[in-house]
Amino acid sequence: MNGTLIGERCGVFAGAVLIGRGLESARIPIPYMLGGILAMLLVKIFGDRYLTWPHAWQKLALCVAGYGIGRNFTLDTWNRLLDQTAGVFAATFISMALSLLIALWTHRHTFANLLSCVMGILPGGLMQMMVMSEEDARADANVVMVSQTLRLLGVVMFVPFLVVHLLGASVLPPGAAQTVQTGGLAWWWLVPVCWVSVWAAQKLHVPTANLIGPILGGAIFSCAAGPLQTVPDLLMSLAQINIGLYMGAMLDKERLWKTRELLPYILGGTAAMIGVSVVVAKFLAGHYHFSLVAAFLGMAPGGIAEMCLAGMSMGEDVSMILTYQIVRVMVLNITVPYALHWYFDKDYQG
Repeated sequence: MNGTLIGERCGVFAGAVLIGRGLESARIPIPYMLGGILAMLLVKIFGDRYLTWPHAWQKLALCVAGYGIGRNFTLDTWNRLLDQTAGVFAATFISMALSLLIALWTHRHTFANLLSCVMGILPGGLMQMMVMSEEDARADANVVMVSQTLRLLGVVMFVPFLVVHLLGASVLPPGAAQTVQTGGLAWWWLVPVCWVSVWAAQKLHVPTANLIGPILGGAIFSCAAGPLQTVPDLLMSLAQINIGLYMGAMLDKERLWKTRELLPYILGGTAAMIGVSVVVAKFLAGHYHFSLVAAFLGMAPGGIAEMCLAGMSMGEDVSMILTYQIVRVMVLNITVPYALHWYFDKDYQG
């Protein structure tokens, strides 16, 4: 790694910290993740458009975030999941059905073929859809990457403001959301738990193993061993920054220019998904008697880590948010590849 690249990465990291501190002072959820995204986007637009962020750092950050999220899952959460099975799966299928309608609408009004539009809009499948698009010559990988990235960035950047200014959520003061528990097992258990969980998830070909593995491992360990201490603020903030910087690095001006015709449809589709999520969340909150903010974060078409970390910063029921998000991701990643293979046969030309 040359000195210039090290200097650029140090500079963008420092910028992410400064932006994150400002957002934290303004009581914006997931401030350091948003700081990482904004800092990297500024560099990509006004500076070095080829700047990347190490994938290994993002993987480590996902492990930390995954453990921090999974430790909130308890036996009580499992019992509530059983009580809310109908709501969880109904919310999942509503999200997927709306995604397919948006994909069809985008396909009919742009140059992108239907396969690429479907891969580009499905919520929770960023990594797997991008990998699938690169391996499938029938799909336009550029369309899929830009669509998935813009959808996720739009949700991650817009939802925190929405829940605060429209749904009335309040962000806890710095440090309050991660008050260390002294009665549980030490937080450093995340090292062996994450190592074993990622290894097992990779062996089982679980999508996004570095996130899903520690979430499931942390949840199982929490249920089996009892309460686990929270991850220290500094470590969780570093994880947020690395995730944000990696997300921001996935876009550049050249990719956006090539797919500029899709931008109104991607942004419009994302707005529609957020709007429907609010409506469904109101029904879920009323029917199951939990907060509207938690229900919305559980429904929102963002990533598991992003929505759960937002819930943490607002003191919401993270285990409930995790339940709805992870069921949707698992259903999507298990069923969609087979469905796409069945519907789009080998002769499909787009």
